Amino acid sequence: MSLISYIILALAFGIDAMLLFRRCGEATPVQLLPGLGIVAAVAVIHTVLYWLGAWVGNYLAFYSPEEPDRYNDLNSYVFLGLAVVVAIKLLAPYLRREPQLPVFNLTNRLAVLSMAVATGVNILLVGVGTGFVEQIPNVHKIVWPLLATGTLLGYLGLMFGRQKVDLRPRRWMVIASVLLLGVAIAAVVNA
Repeated sequence: MSLISYIILALAFGIDAMLLFRRCGEATPVQLLPGLGIVAAVAVIHTVLYWLGAWVGNYLAFYSPEEPDRYNDLNSYVFLGLAVVVAIKLLAPYLRREPQLPVFNLTNRLAVLSMAVATGVNILLVGVGTGFVEQIPNVHKIVWPLLATGTLLGYLGLMFGRQKVDLRPRRWMVIASVLLLGVAIAAVVNA
């Protein structure tokens, strides 16, 4: 996978973080400096989960020592399947008339930790798919785009939530799902 693919995946998960922090910031507003710490902590946990998923996926990938490229198409289909599952899981709550989306208390540290782990499961699954596609995952390609976009867009969402700015979350989640599926389809085409 190229660096562009990792950046696009990071944008998709950054949009998800923006929508999450917009909801939570509206329900429990926090000051901006502690909010930056909360957003950065969640971004770090998401990045660690993505890297862990890529590491696990790399060990689970189909590989032949005689022909290293033999199972590239099969591995890319596994990535596509995981990406489709995550995209449906992210988009499904927004397709209801009255979506009931989870809201976490940002003033409680245990709630923030549970929020990071609960929302990081999707990132972990995509990381496993990335490990299937990428034979030797580069840590820098994984860490820096996801950490930067998760922090910036999450903090933007927190500021939008404090100001009660209307975002049209359904459109943003459709964009994030299209970005995620686009990277997975590109991995299948390039296999």
